[in-house]
Amino acid sequence: MGKKILDSKILYILLSIILSIALWFYVTTLDGNEETKTISNIPITVTGEDILAERNLMITSTIPTATVKVKAKPSVLWKLTDSTIRLSVNVSQITEASEYTLAYTAALPTGVSQNDVQFVSGQSGNVTFTVSRFVSREVEIRGKFIGTVAEGYLAGDEDEFIFAPKKITINGQANLVNQVDHVLVSVGGENYSENISGNYPYQLIGVSGEPLTNLDVECSEETIYVTYPIYATATIMLDVQFVTGGGIDEEDIRYTLSSDHITVAGTKEAIAAVAGQNITLASINLGDIEEDTVLTFAIPLADELINLSGRTEVDVTIDLPTDLITRTLLITEFGFLGVPDGWTAGAITQVLPVEVRGRASLVNLLTPESVRVVADLKDVPQVAGQYTVPAKIFLNSTGSANDIGIMGTEFKITVTLSEGTPEVLPEGVDAGLE
Repeated sequence: MGKKILDSKILYILLSIILSIALWFYVTTLDGNEETKTISNIPITVTGEDILAERNLMITSTIPTATVKVKAKPSVLWKLTDSTIRLSVNVSQITEASEYTLAYTAALPTGVSQNDVQFVSGQSGNVTFTVSRFVSREVEIRGKFIGTVAEGYLAGDEDEFIFAPKKITINGQANLVNQVDHVLVSVGGENYSENISGNYPYQLIGVSGEPLTNLDVECSEETIYVTYPIYATATIMLDVQFVTGGGIDEEDIRYTLSSDHITVAGTKEAIAAVAGQNITLASINLGDIEEDTVLTFAIPLADELINLSGRTEVDVTIDLPTDLITRTLLITEFGFLGVPDGWTAGAITQVLPVEVRGRASLVNLLTPESVRVVADLKDVPQVAGQYTVPAKIFLNSTGSANDIGIMGTEFKITVTLSEGTPEVLPEGVDAGLE
C-alpha cells in the first residue's frame, strides 16, 4: 500500500507545486531585504574611437576591467552581472598622443531602474591608457633568390624581381610602423630552369637590415605575387673575315682577337636561336690595310640577349708580311666606259696616283703603263659639262691578285662630256672601251 503511494505520479506533481509555492513565499519574503553584491571583471567600453581614428590616433594599451559593488533586493541583484552592467569611457575629446587617465561611468541594464540599485562602490572611477599616433605607410618590396639553378642556367639580378602589388601599405602605431624599412620576399628552391612566379610570404625588415618579428602592425597583403627570371646561357664564338687585296690574302697575315668568344643569356628560345653559331664582327679588305694595325669592332647582339661577359668591343691585331713593298705609280692616261653615242669624253684630271703593293720582285717590274684607269660615265646625264666620276683600276702584271694588288678601293677622276666625236684620239685613250 505504501509503495503504491510513493510510485504515484499525482504525488510527485503535488510535491512540485508545494515546493514552488514555498520558494515563491521565501523570495517574496526576502524581497523586502536588500543585499550587497560584488561584480568583478566588468569590461570598460571605449566610445569615440572613430573620432580618434579621424585624428590619426589609436589606443595602444589594454583597457583594464573594473569591479563594482551594488546593493539591491534579491529580485534585482540576479539581473546584475559583469555582462549586463555597462562601463564606458569617452575618448572623443583627445587630440594628441599621450597617456591619459579618464573617468568611466556605469549604466544599468534595461528594466532595472536607478531607484532599484544603490552603488556601494565602482559607479564611477578612473581608467589609465595610452593613445599613440596612427600612421599608414607604403614601403618598398625587395626580392632575394636563395635557391639554385640547373646547369646552363642563370638566376636574374635582384632588380629583375617583379611584384604585384608594387608596394605594401603598413598601418599601425607610428613608432612601430616607422621601424620598417622595406619588406623582403625570399624565393627558394633547387635546380630551376624556368622563370619563377607565384605567391610568396614576406618579412618586415628594419633599418638595420634585420627582420622585425612580432611587430604589432597591420599589412595590406598577406602574400606577394612574384615573377623572377631564370635565364638560359650559351657561349658564342667571335671571328672576322678577310677579303684578298693589296697583294695579300688571309694566309699571308697574322692576326689575333682580344677575345674570341662571349657568354650570353636570354630566354630558352633566344638562346636556342644562337646556340652553336659564330658572330662575324667585320669583313676586312686587306687592300685597305697599309701597315701593322689594330682595328676595333663592336660586338652586335640581339636585344633579347644579355652579354654576360661585359665585353662590348673586340680588338683585331693584324701583322702584315715583312717582305712587302709599296710603290706609287702616277697614271696620266685614262680610258672611258659608258660614253653615250654621239658624245665625247675627256679627262680634266691630269695625274692619278695609284698605290700598289706586293712582293718586291714583282712590284719593281711595274711601270705606269702596267696600270689602266677607266672612268665610268654610265650615271652621267647627257648634258655637256664637267663631272667627277668613279674610276676602275686594272693591273697588268705577271703576278696574281694574291701576289700584287692595288691599295684602296675608291678612285675618282674629273671628266668633261661634250657632243660630237673627236677626229683624232690621244694616244692611250680608248673611247670604245666597254
